[in-house]
Amino acid sequence: MTAIVSEPRLRRVLLALDVAGAPPAALAYAVTLAARFEADLEAMLLAQAELTRVATLPFATEVSLLAGMERRLDAALMQRSLQGTTARLRAVMAELAGPARVRWSLQVAGGPGWETLLAELGEGSLLVRAHHGHHVPAAGAQPHGGVCVVFDESPAGRAALELARSLDTRAVCVPAAGAGLAARLTALRPQTLIVPAGFFTQHAPMLRPLLARLGCTLLVVGQEGG
Repeated sequence: MTAIVSEPRLRRVLLALDVAGAPPAALAYAVTLAARFEADLEAMLLAQAELTRVATLPFATEVSLLAGMERRLDAALMQRSLQGTTARLRAVMAELAGPARVRWSLQVAGGPGWETLLAELGEGSLLVRAHHGHHVPAAGAQPHGGVCVVFDESPAGRAALELARSLDTRAVCVPAAGAGLAARLTALRPQTLIVPAGFFTQHAPMLRPLLARLGCTLLVVGQEGG
């Protein structure tokens, strides 16, 4: 008998974009998630907004890798670069989201990137984090290279488990309270890692370098009161 997997209820999918934007496959994956769960897609540009603010500081400089010369950061140039990146992302998102009939928006982070997004991750929200160099889920993935979920007993933890099983019935569940979590995830090498927002906030110092090594796509599930 085939087990019935319930679909999680998502109101919005938040896509975190770094200074390089995001590979088209990551944008397409976020659109696919939003379309599947009938959620709104909200993209937020993080790092470049922070660079633009830093460029306004009187001591802000950059060093040319080619010439080895130090020069002041040009705030106007950084702003134009930000506007150009935003325009390109808007065009790509319109091209991808339009045919899927997904409502979408794009904005520049008003504060420190991750903190801004995590503060907005309430119940029914899903944060997608994928950047250049990260694997983006594709069809035909091997079981142990597929979806992995870090599970705890919180409402967000249960929602994360529900999401994992809806995306991949072979999803591997790793208890958040278990010992050797980093080693376990390294051994599994998932293509997609799903975690509850509270767990990510609490263990960010351990998770960030681990995610960089794994090169996987991160899905953070929001929690009540987020």
